[in-house]
Amino acid sequence: MRPNLKIVIPLLATVLLASGCATRQLKNFKEAADENNWHEIAGAEVDCKADDETCNQLHLLKGDACYRLAKQNTDSIKNYQCAAEQLEQGIHLTTDWAAAEAIVGQRAQYFENWCESLRSLRSEQTSTAAAKPYNQKLHACAREFLQAPGDLKPAATFFLHNAELAAIRFQINDTGSCQALKQLQQNENQAAAQAGQSRYADYHRRLLNDIAGIKASIPGCP
Repeated sequence: MRPNLKIVIPLLATVLLASGCATRQLKNFKEAADENNWHEIAGAEVDCKADDETCNQLHLLKGDACYRLAKQNTDSIKNYQCAAEQLEQGIHLTTDWAAAEAIVGQRAQYFENWCESLRSLRSEQTSTAAAKPYNQKLHACAREFLQAPGDLKPAATFFLHNAELAAIRFQINDTGSCQALKQLQQNENQAAAQAGQSRYADYHRRLLNDIAGIKASIPGCP
Protein backbone atom coordinates (compact mmCIF):
# COMPACT_ATOMS: atom_id res chain seq x y z
CA MET A 1 0.00 0.00 0.00
CA ARG A 2 1.48 3.32 -1.08
CA PRO A 3 1.47 6.18 1.45
CA ASN A 4 -0.86 9.09 0.84
CA LEU A 5 1.60 11.88 0.06
CA LYS A 6 -1.08 14.52 0.64
CA ILE A 7 -1.06 13.44 4.29
CA VAL A 8 2.58 12.44 4.76
CA ILE A 9 4.23 15.57 3.35
CA PRO A 10 2.32 18.10 5.54
CA LEU A 11 2.96 15.96 8.62
CA LEU A 12 6.67 15.78 7.83
CA ALA A 13 6.79 19.52 7.28
CA THR A 14 5.10 20.11 10.64
CA VAL A 15 7.60 17.87 12.44
CA LEU A 16 10.57 19.58 10.80
CA LEU A 17 9.16 23.02 11.57
CA ALA A 18 8.65 22.16 15.24
CA SER A 19 12.16 20.75 15.49
CA GLY A 20 13.56 23.87 13.85
CA CYS A 21 11.72 26.12 16.32
CA ALA A 22 13.21 24.23 19.27
CA THR A 23 16.69 24.44 17.78
CA ARG A 24 16.38 28.19 17.22
CA GLN A 25 15.06 28.72 20.73
CA LEU A 26 17.94 26.72 22.21
CA LYS A 27 20.37 28.96 20.33
CA ASN A 28 18.56 32.04 21.67
CA PHE A 29 18.59 30.68 25.23
CA LYS A 30 22.32 29.98 25.07
CA GLU A 31 23.06 33.47 23.77
CA ALA A 32 20.90 35.01 26.50
CA ALA A 33 22.62 32.87 29.15
CA ASP A 34 26.04 33.99 27.91
CA GLU A 35 24.87 37.57 28.54
CA ASN A 36 23.31 36.69 31.94
CA ASN A 37 19.95 37.73 30.52
CA TRP A 38 17.92 35.49 32.80
CA HIS A 39 14.73 37.54 32.43
CA GLU A 40 14.59 36.83 28.70
CA ILE A 41 14.88 33.07 29.21
CA ALA A 42 12.52 32.92 32.19
CA GLY A 43 9.88 34.96 30.37
CA ALA A 44 9.86 32.77 27.27
CA GLU A 45 7.47 29.88 26.69
CA VAL A 46 9.43 26.71 25.96
CA ASP A 47 8.60 25.85 22.35
CA CYS A 48 9.16 22.13 21.89
CA LYS A 49 7.61 18.69 22.04
CA ALA A 50 8.77 16.12 24.56
CA ASP A 51 10.42 13.98 21.89
CA ASP A 52 12.43 16.86 20.38
CA GLU A 53 16.10 16.15 21.03
CA THR A 54 16.66 19.65 22.40
CA CYS A 55 13.51 19.85 24.54
CA ASN A 56 15.22 18.69 27.73
CA GLN A 57 17.90 21.35 27.33
CA LEU A 58 15.32 24.10 26.87
CA HIS A 59 13.54 23.13 30.09
CA LEU A 60 16.83 22.88 31.99
CA LEU A 61 18.00 26.28 30.79
CA LYS A 62 14.68 27.94 31.60
CA GLY A 63 14.64 26.28 35.02
CA ASP A 64 18.16 27.53 35.65
CA ALA A 65 17.19 31.07 34.65
CA CYS A 66 14.15 31.06 36.93
CA TYR A 67 16.23 29.69 39.79
CA ARG A 68 18.84 32.42 39.39
CA LEU A 69 16.14 35.09 39.45
CA ALA A 70 14.56 33.55 42.55
CA LYS A 71 17.92 33.58 44.35
CA GLN A 72 18.19 37.27 43.48
CA ASN A 73 14.86 37.82 45.29
CA THR A 74 13.19 38.69 42.01
CA ASP A 75 9.56 37.58 42.41
CA SER A 76 10.88 34.62 44.38
CA ILE A 77 7.77 32.47 44.73
CA LYS A 78 6.88 32.73 41.05
CA ASN A 79 10.43 31.98 39.96
CA TYR A 80 10.96 29.11 42.41
CA GLN A 81 7.73 27.60 41.08
CA CYS A 82 8.99 28.04 37.53
CA ALA A 83 12.37 26.56 38.45
CA ALA A 84 10.85 23.53 40.17
CA GLU A 85 8.54 22.75 37.26
CA GLN A 86 11.04 23.37 34.48
CA LEU A 87 13.94 21.54 36.13
CA GLU A 88 11.77 18.53 36.87
CA GLN A 89 10.68 18.37 33.24
CA GLY A 90 14.20 18.86 31.93
CA ILE A 91 15.70 16.23 34.23
CA HIS A 92 13.04 13.66 33.40
CA LEU A 93 13.34 14.29 29.66
CA THR A 94 17.11 13.82 29.69
CA THR A 95 18.15 10.32 28.69
CA ASP A 96 21.74 11.06 27.70
CA TRP A 97 23.37 13.11 30.44
CA ALA A 98 26.84 12.80 28.93
CA ALA A 99 25.64 14.69 25.87
CA ALA A 100 23.50 17.14 27.85
CA GLU A 101 26.22 18.06 30.34
CA ALA A 102 28.54 19.06 27.52
CA ILE A 103 25.99 21.71 26.55
CA VAL A 104 24.04 22.81 29.62
CA GLY A 105 26.17 21.84 32.64
CA GLN A 106 26.30 19.31 35.43
CA ARG A 107 23.44 16.97 36.23
CA ALA A 108 23.96 17.19 40.00
CA GLN A 109 23.63 20.98 39.95
CA TYR A 110 20.22 20.76 38.30
CA PHE A 111 19.08 18.26 40.92
CA GLU A 112 20.36 20.50 43.71
CA ASN A 113 18.52 23.52 42.33
CA TRP A 114 15.33 21.52 41.78
CA CYS A 115 15.33 20.30 45.38
CA GLU A 116 16.23 23.72 46.77
CA SER A 117 13.38 25.31 44.81
CA LEU A 118 10.93 22.86 46.37
CA ARG A 119 12.36 23.44 49.86
CA SER A 120 12.00 27.19 49.40
CA LEU A 121 8.44 26.86 48.12
CA ARG A 122 7.54 24.68 51.10
CA SER A 123 8.83 27.33 53.49
CA GLU A 124 6.66 29.97 51.82
CA GLN A 125 3.43 28.11 52.57
CA THR A 126 1.23 29.36 55.39
CA SER A 127 -0.39 26.06 56.37
CA THR A 128 0.59 22.44 56.83
CA ALA A 129 -1.92 21.40 54.18
CA ALA A 130 -0.29 23.70 51.64
CA ALA A 131 3.26 22.73 52.62
CA LYS A 132 2.77 18.94 52.51
CA PRO A 133 2.64 18.56 48.70
CA TYR A 134 5.89 20.48 48.33
CA ASN A 135 7.50 18.37 51.02
CA GLN A 136 6.42 15.18 49.26
CA LYS A 137 7.91 16.49 46.02
CA LEU A 138 11.09 17.45 47.86
CA HIS A 139 11.39 13.94 49.28
CA ALA A 140 10.95 12.43 45.80
CA CYS A 141 13.48 14.87 44.34
CA ALA A 142 16.04 13.98 47.00
CA ARG A 143 15.62 10.25 46.42
CA GLU A 144 16.25 10.75 42.70
CA PHE A 145 19.17 13.05 43.51
CA LEU A 146 20.81 10.28 45.56
CA GLN A 147 20.85 8.05 42.47
CA ALA A 148 22.56 10.67 40.32
CA PRO A 149 26.34 10.44 39.94
CA GLY A 150 28.40 13.38 41.10
CA ASP A 151 30.04 14.87 44.16
CA LEU A 152 26.93 16.41 45.72
CA LYS A 153 25.74 13.49 47.84
CA PRO A 154 25.88 15.68 51.00
CA ALA A 155 23.31 17.92 49.32
CA ALA A 156 21.07 14.98 48.42
CA THR A 157 21.12 13.54 51.95
CA PHE A 158 20.43 16.96 53.43
CA PHE A 159 17.33 17.43 51.29
CA LEU A 160 16.17 13.88 52.02
CA HIS A 161 16.51 14.18 55.79
CA ASN A 162 15.14 17.72 55.77
CA ALA A 163 12.00 16.42 54.06
CA GLU A 164 11.76 13.49 56.48
CA LEU A 165 12.02 15.82 59.47
CA ALA A 166 9.31 18.07 58.05
CA ALA A 167 7.05 15.05 57.53
CA ILE A 168 7.48 14.11 61.19
CA ARG A 169 6.74 17.66 62.32
CA PHE A 170 3.57 17.77 60.22
CA GLN A 171 2.03 14.96 62.30
CA ILE A 172 4.04 14.87 65.50
CA ASN A 173 2.95 12.75 68.46
CA ASP A 174 4.62 11.48 71.61
CA THR A 175 5.14 7.84 70.64
CA GLY A 176 5.65 7.21 66.94
CA SER A 177 7.40 10.53 66.40
CA CYS A 178 10.02 9.79 69.05
CA GLN A 179 11.04 6.56 67.36
CA ALA A 180 11.06 8.18 63.93
CA LEU A 181 13.23 11.02 65.22
CA LYS A 182 15.70 8.58 66.76
CA GLN A 183 16.09 6.78 63.44
CA LEU A 184 16.38 10.04 61.55
CA GLN A 185 18.98 11.31 64.02
CA GLN A 186 21.03 8.16 63.51
CA ASN A 187 20.85 8.49 59.73
CA GLU A 188 21.67 12.19 59.86
CA ASN A 189 24.68 11.62 62.13
CA GLN A 190 26.11 9.37 59.43
CA ALA A 191 25.27 11.86 56.68
CA ALA A 192 26.82 14.75 58.63
CA ALA A 193 30.03 12.76 59.09
CA GLN A 194 30.15 12.03 55.37
CA ALA A 195 29.54 15.69 54.56
CA GLY A 196 32.94 16.44 56.12
CA GLN A 197 34.11 19.88 55.03
CA SER A 198 31.76 20.15 52.07
CA ARG A 199 29.67 23.28 51.60
CA TYR A 200 26.72 21.34 53.05
CA ALA A 201 28.47 20.62 56.35
CA ASP A 202 26.77 23.56 58.09
CA TYR A 203 23.39 22.55 56.69
CA HIS A 204 23.81 19.12 58.25
CA ARG A 205 24.91 20.56 61.59
CA ARG A 206 21.85 22.79 61.73
CA LEU A 207 19.63 19.88 60.76
CA LEU A 208 21.05 17.78 63.59
CA ASN A 209 20.32 20.63 66.00
CA ASP A 210 16.74 20.83 64.72
CA ILE A 211 16.25 17.10 65.19
CA ALA A 212 17.64 17.25 68.73
CA GLY A 213 15.43 20.22 69.58
CA ILE A 214 12.26 18.52 68.41
CA LYS A 215 13.20 15.32 70.25
CA ALA A 216 13.70 17.32 73.44
CA SER A 217 10.21 18.79 73.09
CA ILE A 218 8.60 15.35 73.28
CA PRO A 219 8.11 14.16 76.87
CA GLY A 220 10.08 11.01 77.63
CA CYS A 221 11.96 10.98 74.32
CA PRO A 222 15.64 10.46 75.19
